[in-house]
Amino acid sequence: MTHEVNLATIGRLLGVIDAVSVCPGNFLFREGDDAAALYIVRSGVLQIVGDGVIYETVAAGGVVGELAIADEGKRSASVLASTHAELWAVDTPGFLALVKADPEFALTIMRVMTRRLRTMNLRYRMAVHNDQFEPHRPPSRSP
Repeated sequence: MTHEVNLATIGRLLGVIDAVSVCPGNFLFREGDDAAALYIVRSGVLQIVGDGVIYETVAAGGVVGELAIADEGKRSASVLASTHAELWAVDTPGFLALVKADPEFALTIMRVMTRRLRTMNLRYRMAVHNDQFEPHRPPSRSP
């Protein structure tokens, strides 16, 4: 659980962000919902879940809901509050304003998405190979 989004940068750009609170045990959103925003966790702990599986635990500085904002699709997983959570909601126009004002923000979101995709790819391979999968390593080069 690392701080993925620079909270100081976001603080300077609060004009494009709304505050949201979620109580423990409540869903921020559910798989299949329409997407209105991505969320940056200010405090608390959330779990990204689907089909009874916890995909990831997200804490302060983490981001949820970015995929559906990026591709204008439905939510691909549900997000459940493990503790009381305070978040910043960034709608699509706000997201575009943040990207324009701070390109590092866009790169951070791409890194979050890439890390999650790599994790899901590894989980899939492990499931297909009955947990006996070893990540592919390129052949070593002889000197």
